[in-house]
Amino acid sequence: MALERFPLSSFDHNSKELCGPQLDPCPVLPLPNPTPWRKREIGVKLWVSAVIALGGATMPLSIIMLCLLCRRKQGKGNHTPQSGSYIDWSVKMKGYSGSATTNPAERTVELDFFVKDIPSLGLEELLRASAEILGNGKNSITYKAILESGAVVAVKRLKNLDVSSQKEFFQQMQLLGNLKHHNLAQIVSFYYSPDQKLIIYEYVHGYNLFELLHDNRGTGRIALDWTARVSIIKDVAHGLAFLHAALPSHRAPHGNLKSSNVLVRREGLNYCCKLTDYGLLPLLQSQKFHERLAVGRSPEYCQGKRLTHKADVYCLGIDDLSGWVRSTVNSDWSTEILDIEIMQSREGHSEMFRFIDLALECTSGLAEKRPKMSEVLRRIEEIG
Repeated sequence: MALERFPLSSFDHNSKELCGPQLDPCPVLPLPNPTPWRKREIGVKLWVSAVIALGGATMPLSIIMLCLLCRRKQGKGNHTPQSGSYIDWSVKMKGYSGSATTNPAERTVELDFFVKDIPSLGLEELLRASAEILGNGKNSITYKAILESGAVVAVKRLKNLDVSSQKEFFQQMQLLGNLKHHNLAQIVSFYYSPDQKLIIYEYVHGYNLFELLHDNRGTGRIALDWTARVSIIKDVAHGLAFLHAALPSHRAPHGNLKSSNVLVRREGLNYCCKLTDYGLLPLLQSQKFHERLAVGRSPEYCQGKRLTHKADVYCLGIDDLSGWVRSTVNSDWSTEILDIEIMQSREGHSEMFRFIDLALECTSGLAEKRPKMSEVLRRIEEIG
């Protein structure tokens, strides 16, 4: 440093507290005691390190939920569980531990299953199942749970939602549980309490559409060819049209249609798609929670108008084109608008343009100008 070139006498009239290389060494100050929130953060980090050290073991669903509940109640930290992670923990969920302090009525709740292939079981057994986190969204966390019988189910835990009364929840679940279509992920059971609201679906082995379209575009990726994409969009349209016919009184029968809620299973050379996360709009009492659903992006919702079936149609059009069609239709878009993987395949270009025309109609700013879902399905069948 430049100050080191000055002789020691140059500092004679300065403060006695001055210290440094030319003077007395500076004292080492003790580190301040960590604040309460800092202590908690350090404790959480140590806990996470211990969990990671234990390896990739699965844990009971009850334990995973307890960790999430504790994090929410503390209101601290950003340790959000990631998709595909396994969580290990050494405590049991309060109220579901099976101890003498647990409410016996709570422990012995029997879950009725709409699907007869899965035998009835108690809530306690469900929460003992080993669980893997499949996804974590704004409205819910979804787990893959392996029951003691060997059956595999997907358990969706609703979170941070102003859900309607127990009676209305039961009625809606009974209605949705009795819907059966090969393009819907079957709701097989449910559970309601003031603290926990669970929806149990059939487990669909595979991926969701978002992962297939957008994840891992690098080497080794198996791209969806045109035939596969047409098959997928047909399945989505069939599932959505069925919901619209089966739930005519619902404002938006699906309500949350987006690519991450389209489950895709490969069957040989073919693909089978199932819609999930449907029919939940009537359960949400507060308007602010509607914004978290896909229909919250529709023009009519943004304008404060009443939602209708056409909001689902809008979501179908937006998701098909990934939201970027309207930004390119007025420019030289004849090749630019096509997915790069479709361009490379050199097939299906003319059909793709017909899908684009249909999707533009589906995303009209005026709901009354969008086609009905039955019409959308008919035109998709004609194109494909």
